[in-house]
Amino acid sequence: MTEAWRQVLDKVRESFAGNWFLLLWIVALIYLFFAEKEKRKLLVYPSILLGVLIFNPLLYRYCWRKLFDYAYWRAFWMVPVLPVIAAATVSLACRMRKNFMKAAVIVLAFAVSAATGTFIYKDRFVRAQNRYKLPQASVDVADALLDLDSEPRAVVDFSLFCYIRQYSPDVHLMYGRNAWGYIDYIGGDQYSVYQQMTQPQPDLNLVRGSMLNMDYDYLVMLPSQAPGYRQEDAESYDSTFYSDAMNSVGFEYMDMVDGYLICRVLPG
Repeated sequence: MTEAWRQVLDKVRESFAGNWFLLLWIVALIYLFFAEKEKRKLLVYPSILLGVLIFNPLLYRYCWRKLFDYAYWRAFWMVPVLPVIAAATVSLACRMRKNFMKAAVIVLAFAVSAATGTFIYKDRFVRAQNRYKLPQASVDVADALLDLDSEPRAVVDFSLFCYIRQYSPDVHLMYGRNAWGYIDYIGGDQYSVYQQMTQPQPDLNLVRGSMLNMDYDYLVMLPSQAPGYRQEDAESYDSTFYSDAMNSVGFEYMDMVDGYLICRVLPG
C-alpha cells in the first residue's frame, strides 16, 4: 500500500507541479460547504466523491492501475478543480459589499492563478517544420521507406513511431504506443524487440530473428546502436562501416536519413 501511495502522490505532483490549484480546490470546497449550502449537492459532494475515488491508493492499486495505468493522470480531469475554485471566488466576491473589495477578490484570484500556474507556451512548443506539423526526420524516414516499398513493414526507433503512424498508414509498424501499454498490449515477441531497441547496444540477432518470424523487412535505428560503434570514433565512420557492421548481424545497410540508419533484414 505504501508503494501505491507513493505512485499516486507522484502522479499528483507531476500533474499539479508548480501551481496551487489542488490546495485551492480543497480550500474552496471547505468554503462552499459552509458558505453556500445550496451548492453542497451541486459541487461539494460530487467533488469530494470524485476526489475520494480517483486520489485513492487502494483503488489505484487494485483498479485504476490495471485499467488505465498509462493514463491514470487523465482521470484527474474529471475532478472539477477549476469550476469549484471559480464558484468559490465568485461567491466570495458577491458577499463583499463594496465594489473595490469585489474587484480585489477577483484580481487576487487572477494573480494567484497566474503566479502559480504554468505558462504553457514557454518551452513546450516549436515552430512547425512542415505542413504536417510533424518532426521532419519522421517524414523523411517514412518517405525513404515508401521509396523502397509501397507498404513497408518496419521496426523503427521509438522516437519515430508515433509520428510515422500519423504521417502514413502505408508504413506498417511492428509496434507503436501500444509498446507503452496505450490502448492495448502487444505480444511477447514484439515487446522483446521493443525492449532491445531501447537499449544502447541492442541484440540485433534477436531483433532479426523476430522480424523474420513476423515478416518485417526494414529496421530503422540510431547509428550508435550499430555493432562496434564507438562514440570517440564516430566522425570517421562512413557508409562502409555501417554496411559491414549491419551485415555482420544479418542486415543490409540501405541509407542514412536525418541521423537514422535504414536497413533491410537479410533472409536465411
